[in-house]
Amino acid sequence: QMKRASETREAENADFQQTVADQRLTQMILAKALKRMQQVYYLIQAPGGPHIETSGTHTDPGNGPAAFKDNAAKHAGGSRVVGLIQEVIADSKKTEDEAIRSEQDGQSAYENFMIDSNRAITTYSEKLANMKGSLAQSNEDHALAKKDHQATMAHLSELNDESGNLH
Repeated sequence: QMKRASETREAENADFQQTVADQRLTQMILAKALKRMQQVYYLIQAPGGPHIETSGTHTDPGNGPAAFKDNAAKHAGGSRVVGLIQEVIADSKKTEDEAIRSEQDGQSAYENFMIDSNRAITTYSEKLANMKGSLAQSNEDHALAKKDHQATMAHLSELNDESGNLH
């Protein structure tokens, strides 16, 4: 059971290591994406940004596309995209935290199991040693009793012979 528990613990730890590595990589990539998205949307929102230079005025049509005011209000600053990335980062951190807590709980349970198992092994080893000692003592007592029995039987035989001689 202890060997199986060790193997199971090793597998759980490998899963934990992979999960944490995946979550941290995800967070790193998303943080870079978030930073870039914030830069892009900040430039678009900034007054006097580069998109203004190519836009037309009321007298000059300019060489850039016309502004889509209805659509621009709906997607101003890419707040949905930025918010979604932030939410995914938060979920990834939450998953990482849960994995860490689960790993700590698993490690603690494994350590307690091993401590309890080692105590049980020690207790059973002591009991076995005591039983072996008792068995050795019983064998010694049996051997002495057997010798005593033989000596007694020999003495009785002598007494029987003497009794036969007297009568």
